[in-house]
Amino acid sequence: MKASMKASMKRRVLAVVALCSVVACRDKPSGAKAAPSSSVISIGLSIGACDDVSVCEKECSAGSADRCRRLAATYSLGQGVEKDEARATALYERSCAMGDPAACVFAGQMHEYAHGVPKDDAKAAGFYKRACEAPWAPGCYNLAIMYENGRGVARDRPKAAELYGMACGAGATRACDKAKEMGGAPQ
Repeated sequence: MKASMKASMKRRVLAVVALCSVVACRDKPSGAKAAPSSSVISIGLSIGACDDVSVCEKECSAGSADRCRRLAATYSLGQGVEKDEARATALYERSCAMGDPAACVFAGQMHEYAHGVPKDDAKAAGFYKRACEAPWAPGCYNLAIMYENGRGVARDRPKAAELYGMACGAGATRACDKAKEMGGAPQ
């Protein structure tokens, strides 16, 4: 891994330790049932929702990835608006397209756990990949789970070990355990 990419991932992981411990760095065994609504909602609480929905709408429309992500959390939570997970997913996807790696993980989880959209592990893996390429440790960790279990991607344990190693190298301790278990090493 390039030194600059590794340094960037380390900086980002410090900002997401709580996020990683709540949902993004939790193992999801093959064939797992859909996560309870509280999983994505808990994440929404950790990143914050919009205090003023109209301001967030305007700023999201103007191209603010942060405001689109917060607006998505607002609709995910039903905080001050009617809960609408389909709209939340679309907003997470939009924020992801604007380059927000946290939104990419949230969009992936919405697809993985069928929150407002049909369950689609391939789409989830695609969003996790975008977050990992940002680079963002929770995206790498979730993508590693997908590769380890062959969900949404072809099963590839060496690739999973590599991704766990990347997430571990950025400070995601649960990824270190998985990397070690699979014979990988921190990167």
